[in-house]
Amino acid sequence: MKGIVEDENSKPIAQAIVYVDGSTIKSNTNNQGEFTLDLPNGQYNLIVRADLFENFILGINSLDNKYYTIKLEPEVINLQETTVQVISKADWLYYYNTFLKLFLGSDKASQQTKIINSKDLRFRYDKQSKVLTATSKNPLIISNDYLGYDIEYDLIDFNVNYQTNYALTLGTALFTEKKTKSSPSKKWIKNREKAYLGSINHFIKSIYDNQLEENGYEVKRLIRKENPEYEKFKNEIALSKKIDGKVPPKIISYLINQKVPYDSLKIINGKNQFLNFKGFYAIEYKKEKQDTEYLKQNNLLFAGNQFSIISLNDEKLLKIEENGSYYHPINLIVEGYFSWEKIANLLPVNYKLE
Repeated sequence: MKGIVEDENSKPIAQAIVYVDGSTIKSNTNNQGEFTLDLPNGQYNLIVRADLFENFILGINSLDNKYYTIKLEPEVINLQETTVQVISKADWLYYYNTFLKLFLGSDKASQQTKIINSKDLRFRYDKQSKVLTATSKNPLIISNDYLGYDIEYDLIDFNVNYQTNYALTLGTALFTEKKTKSSPSKKWIKNREKAYLGSINHFIKSIYDNQLEENGYEVKRLIRKENPEYEKFKNEIALSKKIDGKVPPKIISYLINQKVPYDSLKIINGKNQFLNFKGFYAIEYKKEKQDTEYLKQNNLLFAGNQFSIISLNDEKLLKIEENGSYYHPINLIVEGYFSWEKIANLLPVNYKLE
């Protein structure tokens, strides 16, 4: 694809960075503001970044034969950002450790991954809503020695709601492969393969290719509903009756032990595929056991197969691609193992299994 980057007065912007979100695919504009990118087939988010300008995000399809004219707006200072919430060093460190766990993860990969410019992070905790947010004016510079990548991560949104136990991370990422004498090293190749197999992107690609069972996945319908015993318990408490035994769970879940056909998970429209389902599905990956750190954090004694749960936000269609990417990510809700693995296990969308 080709295009030009201009300011609001149609003047070319030189040395703007143009890249495909979540990939190693990058270009810089020349003195005339022009750029060229060689893209594999698929749908992508194109990110354009330049000093003194607001970042620009454009959804593109590599099959569209277009010449793109991208206009950047001057960077504006958000007045809310000028209001600094003063926190102690101890509080900052506490919030930062929380951020690291939910952003990078807490497995072996995260132990070999660090944020170089961590002091750029700003935290705010709202005591009323019990929500922790993190922001950074500059891209986070992440060094991942486990997978062999340096990452520039523009943090769009990060918040943790302690009332709902829901955490959200949104951002754009540019990957650059670390250099060694034999780049990539055998260690990185092995670690990348381990990070990819069993990942959400590997799972999505398996759905796209109709290769779930062959790739080690078992998918079952998961039913969640309110427990009538819990309602009975609440009513008895309200009537001040004596209660013996444990409090029954509010929600009960069970699996439907039937093979799930592909047309229950997705629809095909021409050359495009979309996840399209209601409710919940349980995903078991049978080719790799749970990590020891996962066992510790979840108080599990024995390692079983990796187990995750997926659902669609507001039951919206979710476009999936052959490379395992999906749009828009916020519309796919993941629980279990898929949600446990974080940025430290993230691979570029143009990664290919060797």
